[in-house]
Amino acid sequence: MNKFNKITVCVEGKNIKVEVGTYTLRTLIIKKLNGMAAFKESKHQYKIWTISKRKNVRERLALEGKSKEEINKICNRINCFKWKLFAKRTKIGYIEGNVQFCHFLEKKYRTSYLTLKEAEKHIQEFVDDLKARNRSSNTIHDYLAAVCKTFEKYMGDYDHPIRHGVCLKDDPTKYNTKRGEKTRDVGSTTGLRRRELGHLKVDDIKFIDCETVHIFSIGKGGKHNRTVLKGIVAVSKLKEYIREAEEKGSDFLLTKAETHVPDGLHYCRAMCAQNTYYAVLREMENDPAKRAEYIQKIKDEFKRCKRKLKENLDKPYRLRGYNREAALSIGKQVVYDRVAAMYVSLFILHHFRTDTTILHYLVK
Repeated sequence: MNKFNKITVCVEGKNIKVEVGTYTLRTLIIKKLNGMAAFKESKHQYKIWTISKRKNVRERLALEGKSKEEINKICNRINCFKWKLFAKRTKIGYIEGNVQFCHFLEKKYRTSYLTLKEAEKHIQEFVDDLKARNRSSNTIHDYLAAVCKTFEKYMGDYDHPIRHGVCLKDDPTKYNTKRGEKTRDVGSTTGLRRRELGHLKVDDIKFIDCETVHIFSIGKGGKHNRTVLKGIVAVSKLKEYIREAEEKGSDFLLTKAETHVPDGLHYCRAMCAQNTYYAVLREMENDPAKRAEYIQKIKDEFKRCKRKLKENLDKPYRLRGYNREAALSIGKQVVYDRVAAMYVSLFILHHFRTDTTILHYLVK
């Protein structure tokens, strides 16, 4: 049983009382995250429950005479999957973010035994410290998201810099190495994540015809993905790399050393997304009948995945506000074809929304 008591610590010349327990804060956090694990459960089912619960609450509040603004505020806080973890890698990421929070508290309050209740009081201090140290908005967002998950708090309750979709970063190619050339080439060709590249076997690659290849992989959350690559260049490159692997007697396309290079492989994934987007766009421009074919492929994929297509594919996607200004500043377009973007989302990146694809992959 965790017993609590108050101790006095000196912080910036002031004596402050804080609550401590018999277990370290890190132990309590890991225990809390373990309790959120739902690795074998369906996130989609939790979303269905959320929609149903929100509907019932919305109807009840409307009968009580609540304003639309009040109803939306209350319903937005109803989320059956918010405090669940559906993937082990997600849990690992949240642990890493919470470790940074623990470092901050241990350094400032000179104890590693703060209780969860006490630690929760200092979340904003942690964010302010990150801002004072000029950490990027992306880093602050990731750390705060991890902490909020653990303490079941909403990020909107804290003052933190907004992470925009179009984030201007340093040149990602500065991390490239000579020994990483092959890995970058495979990454740019397939669009797979680093972990997926490390597990890619020769048998996972299926050549459909001289210009089409399917790659089967296990993605985030254990999702079974099918990447569809088109083009003679992609086919010929993969055939060459398969030949090299077979000559070495390896079942895997890349060695462990090749997948652990420090190179910016996420940038390679973005390059594959962009190349596919513009290839699909050119094909539809050269042959207008192709647009209907791509739309049908998109609808079929949504149906196969038991998802509902909510976006209007006939409506272009337009960047607005900060995202628009940021895109213009680096010479990127601000209007995107939603059919081509959705095709990339489904068959390259394995997302179901065009905004994620456009903001994080096409505008790079």
